[in-house]
Amino acid sequence: MPQPIPDPISDASDTLHTNYVGFASFAVLVWDHFDTFADEVELIWKAKRKGFFVYLFLFNRYFTPLGFIINLYAYLSPVWTYEVRFLARSSQPAHHTDRPVVHRQICARFVRYEGCTVAIAVEVVGLMMLLRINALYPNQKWISRGLIFILIGETAVNAWLISGAQPVMHNPASGIRACSMIFDPSLSAASAASAWIPLLYDTIIFGLTLYRTVPQFVEKKRAIS
Repeated sequence: MPQPIPDPISDASDTLHTNYVGFASFAVLVWDHFDTFADEVELIWKAKRKGFFVYLFLFNRYFTPLGFIINLYAYLSPVWTYEVRFLARSSQPAHHTDRPVVHRQICARFVRYEGCTVAIAVEVVGLMMLLRINALYPNQKWISRGLIFILIGETAVNAWLISGAQPVMHNPASGIRACSMIFDPSLSAASAASAWIPLLYDTIIFGLTLYRTVPQFVEKKRAIS
């Protein structure tokens, strides 16, 4: 489904908000990385036994910020978005010139990378939380199976949406130069599912963790007092 060309003011405003959120999120991520690096060295790097959970942690710890840097560059890059701006201001077929076609392919391919980096980070964290819940509820395997079902469904929905992802269309009058991803506008219901399924999964994880840990914390506090 083709995207409507936004008016210049809305285009500039929406892109600016996207950039603000992206860079603010990256700043928090980097701050958290430095703030917890000493703990990482003591608990991860100096640990004698390194299991699957540790490798998942290290992968997500360093893959996410490195992948994020490329995404942020694309938010400001004039290179990968020329094709969108060209097609927006020209009614001629794309085959009339080579340059816009090449750039269009670059941006269209990149947005799938952008979507994959986000999805991989989310799914790896989801898997880490699943392992944690499995350790908290070793005798209730049905809980882990239910979470696995939700996580697989979440991964499948994200993969399907990313396969049809598109570059965000910009108005040439806005002067915006950016390459970012949007799901196919015709799949609005599925796009919403990509947000509420992870929210459901995280809420269940949070509730199960509280249910197991809070009573133990209260009992220990009573014993000390």
